[in-house]
Amino acid sequence: MVTGRYPHQNGVMGLTGPPSGRFDLHPGERHAARLFGDAGYESVLCGYEHESPDCRSLGFEGFLNGPATGTNSDGDLRKHGVEIDEWLSGRGDHRPFYLQIGCHETHQKWTANDTDADTSNGTWMPPYLADHKDVRKEMGAFQGAVRRLDEGMGGIVGALEKNGVWSNTIFVFTTDHGIDLPRAKGTCFDPGLEIFLMMCYPNGGWGEGRRIDTLTSGINILPTLLEACEIPLPENLAGESVLGQLKGEAAAVNVHIYAEKTFHDTYDPIRCVRTDRYKYIRYFEVNIFEDLRLATMTRRHFWKTEWRRPNFEEAFYDLESDPLEMTDVVGDPAYAEVRAELKKDLLAWMEKTGDPLLDGPVASPYYGKALEDLKETD
Repeated sequence: MVTGRYPHQNGVMGLTGPPSGRFDLHPGERHAARLFGDAGYESVLCGYEHESPDCRSLGFEGFLNGPATGTNSDGDLRKHGVEIDEWLSGRGDHRPFYLQIGCHETHQKWTANDTDADTSNGTWMPPYLADHKDVRKEMGAFQGAVRRLDEGMGGIVGALEKNGVWSNTIFVFTTDHGIDLPRAKGTCFDPGLEIFLMMCYPNGGWGEGRRIDTLTSGINILPTLLEACEIPLPENLAGESVLGQLKGEAAAVNVHIYAEKTFHDTYDPIRCVRTDRYKYIRYFEVNIFEDLRLATMTRRHFWKTEWRRPNFEEAFYDLESDPLEMTDVVGDPAYAEVRAELKKDLLAWMEKTGDPLLDGPVASPYYGKALEDLKETD
């Protein structure tokens, strides 16, 4: 989202901290903070960032919350509105600004205690998981986290309105992955890939409660913002601007959506391509688990179906007849032609974008450190 380039292009193929290693942007990669800064904007970070082990390397010139070291800590979104209000009200800078706000509210663990859970309107249950008491308890905690997130966002919008900049500010509200549950985050199932995306720009005519129900990707956010702000787009962007859609002047730019995972807290390389009806997933290492993330390995009883992958090499889903992706039809002759087309398309995308998996397994930053330590002699 902040480079307009796929993770295997920009270098952040795993966590920027333990346990998978200190992945970081490749030298020369330009973060949104730097691109807007180079265009004359004041680039400021408020709260958490998750793109580098060193937030100061990204191009920010100011920090509203956090120590301005490492990932700049987590903070409390409900306090950020006050901090942003104080910054805007005391700001003597007439430059436009790029303000990136990071939060941790809806990241598991959802809450430190059960009193923050919210079941006042019932409990939403993920239809792809079992109806189990532990799932219900966790979803209540998650709903409490969403409530706190909503309160924090209200404070931030209020600060922008109070300081008279709301109408001329492009406001983007999104996330970097799907819900933090088994069979969701860290997988290429839709609950892992689907993210909310709300974009509002009153002076630009975006908003008014309009929903654009077409395929798009987080990789399109940066080129859209750059075009809207009349900033030249870098030639190496992989994403495309959807400004025409936001203005109601153009059709969808994406027929296919590509997604990937190489590392999270373990090595589990996956690539996939999705259309409005079909999804083809390619696995690149043999393992017995459906979800290798350490955070969900203790929650196998959440699964409605078998948690082991029935096929270690690939999977194919018809999202029209099977929107919850419960039935893998990779071996069904009725889907052979479309499966072959998407398989070919995925390979072409990997080749076009220079995916390192084409050259062999990808090592984490810890590999080099471990090898160096092994060879080190007193």
